[in-house]
Formats: sequence, C-alpha cells, structure tokens
Amino acid sequence: MLGKFSEQIQINAPASEVWNLYGTNKFPNFVVENLPHIVEKVELIEGNGGSGTLVKVSLPGNPPYKEKFVLVDDEKRVKEVEIVEGGFLDLGFNFYEIKFEVIEKDENSSIIKITVDFETKDIEKIQFTIGNFQALVAILKASKDYLEK
Repeated sequence: MLGKFSEQIQINAPASEVWNLYGTNKFPNFVVENLPHIVEKVELIEGNGGSGTLVKVSLPGNPPYKEKFVLVDDEKRVKEVEIVEGGFLDLGFNFYEIKFEVIEKDENSSIIKITVDFETKDIEKIQFTIGNFQALVAILKASKDYLEK
C-alpha cells in the first residue's frame, strides 16, 4: 500500500531565509535544540548537508535510524530525505521519505510544505506514520515561530 500525508504552513519570512534553515545542516541542529522531545540527536555520518549526505537520527525511547538526503536543490528549495536503515523500515515499511519544500509567496513571505510518502504491506502500520507526521507538523510550527521572531 502506498500512502502520502502533506501539510503546509505560511510563514512571514523570505523564502531565502527559510531555506537557509531547512536546506542546510542548521536544520537538524535547530530541531534537536528546540524540540528535544521529538529528536534527541542527529549525527553526521558522511557528506556536507547536500545530496548524498547520510545522518543517524536518535528519537527519545527508540533505536537510532539512518536517513539519506536524496535531493537537496537550492534553486527549487526542495529537500528529500529517505530512511535507509532502521526506523520505519524495521517496522515493516518498504519505503519512507520526507520532502520539504520552501515556496516563495512574495519577498517577505513563503510557504513551507512537508510531504511524507511511504509504502507498506501492512495497513495496520499506518498508525505509526500518523504520530510521526504530527511530530513533523510540530517542527513546522516551531520553525515558523523561530523565523518570525
């Protein structure tokens, strides 16, 4: 079964400023510092934050998993991150990807859109994605508060 969740939030900050957070290594640090109840630790395994970067993510009370930045497009302001080891894959998912997009509305406002794509054979597993998606929406809201200050 293929599935998808998507959410977007408008932010009163220029797209370039928003992308400077989401499109760089600042983003994992931001999440750990501001939302430690969601993400405990992010360790760089290889890469410089661009496409091909591999990180190990630790969530409170869960074993760590690995994510790969499969796309970081500074021009289109799109970042796609795929879980490549552990996490949802250990829960029976065949595929789990998170896509962040920063869309310019005008020179002082933008939209942050997050999309989660997944594949699982077990429809019961979808409950796990809902909790994770709620955590991602909390990250969106925290970044909005941070960038609008």
